[in-house]
Amino acid sequence: MNRFKKILAVLLYAIPVVFFIVCYFLIITSGEDIFQGANSQVDILGDTADAFSHSVRLADMFAWSVINFFDYNYSFGPDTIFRLLDVLMALSLFFMATYIVLRRRPKLTLPDAAVFSSIFLAFFLTSNGRTMYTGFSAIHNYVFIGVFSLLFGIFYLKDLWGQKLPRSPWFTLFMLVLGFLFGFASNITALAFLAALVVYGIYRYFRLRKGFWKVLKKFVFSWRFAGVIGILIAEFLMYIVGSGTGDYDIDPGYKTVFDYVPLAEIFEDFGRSLGRMLWHNVYNFGRFFAPFLVMSIFAAIYAVFSRIKPNFKNLKSSRNFLVASLAFIILHVLAMSQIIYPTRAMLPAYIFGVAIFVYIIKQLFFAKASERLEKHLTVYSTILLGLSLFVLIVRSYFAISYYSRITPILEEIRTTESDTYCVSLDDATSRRLPYIYLAQEDFLVDWAMPQTIYGKTIYYCDD
Repeated sequence: MNRFKKILAVLLYAIPVVFFIVCYFLIITSGEDIFQGANSQVDILGDTADAFSHSVRLADMFAWSVINFFDYNYSFGPDTIFRLLDVLMALSLFFMATYIVLRRRPKLTLPDAAVFSSIFLAFFLTSNGRTMYTGFSAIHNYVFIGVFSLLFGIFYLKDLWGQKLPRSPWFTLFMLVLGFLFGFASNITALAFLAALVVYGIYRYFRLRKGFWKVLKKFVFSWRFAGVIGILIAEFLMYIVGSGTGDYDIDPGYKTVFDYVPLAEIFEDFGRSLGRMLWHNVYNFGRFFAPFLVMSIFAAIYAVFSRIKPNFKNLKSSRNFLVASLAFIILHVLAMSQIIYPTRAMLPAYIFGVAIFVYIIKQLFFAKASERLEKHLTVYSTILLGLSLFVLIVRSYFAISYYSRITPILEEIRTTESDTYCVSLDDATSRRLPYIYLAQEDFLVDWAMPQTIYGKTIYYCDD
């Protein structure tokens, strides 16, 4: 049985690795990737400046400056390094989320592998996963944001857990730089962190009263405040030097598809705007927490049939950690009040939310080891393995089928002597599952047509 558990643990860790290799090496560059400069002249400084003017954030600057290295379909070249980097960044997100649940580095054991796999499936059995594989524009933007969000936040979580951290000036400087990178990476996530910090401070004030000012002084004269200063420097650069909200105010797509309410419109017609934002919050919160509701139902069913009572006492010692975490998650959703949020914008909050949810379930049901729970864990891990294989097989099928369909078309475009080439809409359309998706974005997009590939003008044959 021990050997079986070891093999099971290895497979639960290995399948996500294979999944991301399939995603990032068999993907055809999306229409947005091509529009942003895939397989074109490398101009890192120029693309970085253009991205800053377009959307301000560091994530877009990274995405625009590296996409030039990518060919339309994978062939061994410079983009191999970036594709491998993408795989590492994606896996690091789930590694850090697992770290948050365990409060230590994951080990090659079945309980740890089950946590890792649970977080993986909570992403890719929902629509939230599509951000991480549909196209390089989304991958390079939001996986980038997610990595810096968790990397920065983990230090503050370790502090809440009571774990010791370095007190040297070098670590303080490190947190200042990391805070700047975190703040500069995204328009929203760092602001949600600052707001959550204020809410948590108010909570601590009412908990401590007189002792609060001593805690506040400790906070200000430490690495903790250095991280905040880093964020504030980034926000100054983004909102004072740059345009702050980036292309939200100028792109009509956000208004028509996501019902974006610009700040100026709120002041002009506050009543109507307030009504729209209230509806946004009803929709956004429902959409965000729906997967957690479904997972809670499964947890309740498990508790009933296994006759295991959840031990809520195990959560008392984590009160501060849970209050701070929930404050950040709720405020991150509230920060999207002006818009019906696109899934990609909530990636940092969702993966963190999944980690918190798994931590709570673990504390309620699996805090104490027993022979009975060991058997349950083996059965649960076997189910996780089956679901992970399903995700991998379906994603591989869609990736291979689209790759084999589009690669000959790209070769015809490359070799044709004509300056123009037409592609049927049906050929260009990627097949997908409803809700879960597991496909990639189309390699041509309506809003960018006609597109240029290999120096040829490409349009739909149906036009």
